[in-house]
Amino acid sequence: MAARTPSQTVGPFFHEALRWKDGGKVALTGGGEPVVLVGRITDGSGAPVGDAMVETWQAVAQGAAPSTGNPRGFARVETAVDGTFRIETRMPPGQVPFLDVTLFARGLLKALRTRVYLAPEEAVRAEPVLAQIASSPRLATLVARRDGGEYRWDVRLQGEGETVFFAA
Repeated sequence: MAARTPSQTVGPFFHEALRWKDGGKVALTGGGEPVVLVGRITDGSGAPVGDAMVETWQAVAQGAAPSTGNPRGFARVETAVDGTFRIETRMPPGQVPFLDVTLFARGLLKALRTRVYLAPEEAVRAEPVLAQIASSPRLATLVARRDGGEYRWDVRLQGEGETVFFAA
C-alpha cells in the first residue's frame, strides 16, 4: 500500500483540537434582541455530518460590549452526532441582518464560507452581494426560518439543495 498523502489523512480531528467551552454563546451586552440559531449539517446524500465545526462572525450593534464569554460577535461550535448545532447571540444590526459563516468538515481541504440571513426572503433578495442568485430558488438556502423562539437554518454541503457558498 502506498503512503498516504496529507489530503488523504485529513479527518475529523480539527474539532477535537479547536473545542471551545461555551463557544456557541456570543456574550454581548446591549443592542439587539437575543437570537438562537439552530440547524443541521448534512452531506451530499443527506446523511448528518457529526464531526463538522461551525463558526459565525457578525457585526456588533453600536454600544454593545462583550461581557464574559466569547469575543465580540464570534461563535464556534461543533456539530453533534446527528449533525445539529446551536448558537446563542444577539440580532446583528442592519436592515437585513446576517451572520457570516465558516464551515469545516471531513473531506474538505478548505473551509466553506457562506452567510445566514435572519430576515424574510423578500428582504434578502435586495442584498447587492446576492444579485446573481436573487431570483433563484437557491437563495432560500441562505435564509433562516423563524421557528418559534429560534431561527432554523440547515446546511447541505453538496448535491440537490446544496447551500450557496461564496468564493474565498
